[in-house]
Amino acid sequence: MNTFKFTNAKGAVSYGRYQIVPADGAHYLTDAEAAKMAHDYLASEIGQRVARAPVKFRLMLQIAQSGDVLNDPSVAWPDSRRTVELGVLFITKLAPDNNEAQHRLLFLPNALPASIEVQDPMVNARSASYVVSFGRRQQ
Repeated sequence: MNTFKFTNAKGAVSYGRYQIVPADGAHYLTDAEAAKMAHDYLASEIGQRVARAPVKFRLMLQIAQSGDVLNDPSVAWPDSRRTVELGVLFITKLAPDNNEAQHRLLFLPNALPASIEVQDPMVNARSASYVVSFGRRQQ
């Protein structure tokens, strides 16, 4: 969705968008199936899956090509863009107080290492709004 600028040790620059992809592939519900599910279906379902086995996601980076829009997350890049696997994420357990733990988290998408920079303005706007949201959750 958001584009980041990556600079390697030699100064070469690439642009990319992160993707977190289920290692077992995406599985979708039909509209009829989704309508029958409880409002907290995803939260309860992930707990059931983790209880059976670790849940794996592949951390991917979709690489921009010349002409791709870098500063507007509403413009999708073609699926044909090259992707690079950066790693594998494993969820092995949920926090015992998972709902409460979520209220103590603050995600700042612009908190990045020196070699990665924000490329579109929405990232900084999101970070600013997340700080406000976090403050309100603490009240």
